[in-house]
Amino acid sequence: GDCALVLDRTIAYPAGGGQPSDTGRVVLGDGRATFAVRAVEISKEGVVRHLGRVEGADDDELSASEASVASVFEPGADVVVHVDVDRRVLHARVHSAGHLLDVAMSEIGLGPESGLVPAKGQHHVDGAYVEYSGKIDGLDKEKLARDLAAKMTELVERGGATSAETMPYDDAAAACGGSLPAYVAKDSTPRVVRVPAAAAGCPCGGTHVKDVREIGDVEIVGVRVKKGTTRVSYTI
Repeated sequence: GDCALVLDRTIAYPAGGGQPSDTGRVVLGDGRATFAVRAVEISKEGVVRHLGRVEGADDDELSASEASVASVFEPGADVVVHVDVDRRVLHARVHSAGHLLDVAMSEIGLGPESGLVPAKGQHHVDGAYVEYSGKIDGLDKEKLARDLAAKMTELVERGGATSAETMPYDDAAAACGGSLPAYVAKDSTPRVVRVPAAAAGCPCGGTHVKDVREIGDVEIVGVRVKKGTTRVSYTI
């Protein structure tokens, strides 16, 4: 099985916010050993754990036992963290597309003022969606899918830089339409993401593209209305 490696800081993204984790490797400063990272997770206490196995410099597996990991990656040792760039970029594109979908909904007249309020999202390569609280009676789901597809194409072609900024709670609430979800602690300094930078903000810790054009083609897979929610599924 996997073992966990904990560092004092890391560039690896832990699974959360509907986005899968990074994968990659942690290499000792002297290059004599590598820890292959299969997944990254974060505890409720904020401890980031890199899950994987130790490999030798010759790529032969040494061991996955905790004792072997501790004997190679000793406390205080210098390491270099490498993430799988292609995976990181792909997940950033999918996640940013989810944020852009909120903009598209607003621009076709189905923003929060219509009664559809962004509630949650899943930004996996397979099965990405954004779910909105509320529903509209008589909604033509096929037409909505077509309208959203056209609007997403327009927005991606229009492009524009994205932004991510950590700010005081009250400022973050103002940037996100006047309020923040209940899970955001009032004594925190939320990170607010805008896709693009001119759009309304959203509290988010995920990875994102630098410019909307980098999202690429977005396909609206379908629209589902069920139990007072409206879910829009998409893929890139």
